[in-house]
Amino acid sequence: MTTRQPHGRVETTPDGRRLLLIRSLPHPPATVWRHLTDSDLLGRWYGTFTGDPASGEVELTMVEAPDHPGPVTIRRCDDRHHLLSVAVAGPGGAAWQLAVSLSPGPEDSTRIEFDHDLTGMTEPTGDLGPGWEYYLERLAVALDGGDPDTVDWAEFHPALTGHYSG
Repeated sequence: MTTRQPHGRVETTPDGRRLLLIRSLPHPPATVWRHLTDSDLLGRWYGTFTGDPASGEVELTMVEAPDHPGPVTIRRCDDRHHLLSVAVAGPGGAAWQLAVSLSPGPEDSTRIEFDHDLTGMTEPTGDLGPGWEYYLERLAVALDGGDPDTVDWAEFHPALTGHYSG
């Protein structure tokens, strides 16, 4: 089994706590952006959505829970600056506030910054961090043209639980 290294941390800010993950992907920002905003490409590694994103609301069906679609509110979607902010229905019913920003890196790569606002959340960060690490790895595999289903959850949880707990 592969030993995974964490790409993130839990931070306390004046506004509350957040889970922040930063990765570099060897693909241009426009390609990564399409894998975040095109339902078919998003569906390869995370889940598909139905509805019109321009309306500000879509229905998300995650690959891990195909029988439980849930609402997503699009708070910001700026394709010019590669910024996406959404509120996703969490397992306890409270909305998860998520944001992704992309910036160009060296040699046509992308720096992806994933931010999960933890303010008011009851879910353990020791589970959330490994979960987002897992999905970002699935994204990396999809971008490389591989099969995201080859990514093994057991390489992330419980291996990274301690790093994100607290």
